[in-house]
Amino acid sequence: MIDCSLNGAGGFGRDCTMERVEQDVDSFIIVRHPDGAFRRFELGVPGRGLITADGAQQAEVTNRGGYVEVRVDSDRYHLPVSE
Repeated sequence: MIDCSLNGAGGFGRDCTMERVEQDVDSFIIVRHPDGAFRRFELGVPGRGLITADGAQQAEVTNRGGYVEVRVDSDRYHLPVSE
């Protein structure tokens, strides 16, 4: 479970799940919302870091020390930083 703030909600709740998926040589993070919607992010893109894998909206990533805050449109997620 991870903290997320969906549809422009003011606060965060531990309402979303996150899984890491390896596909061929690519790595993805899939964040699932409680209503079944999801977002997919590609990891480790040279020179770009974490990017939105689907859709036109690009992810804005802010390092918060210990986790990153990822914003896509009006949704925000707190993703753990792996060492």
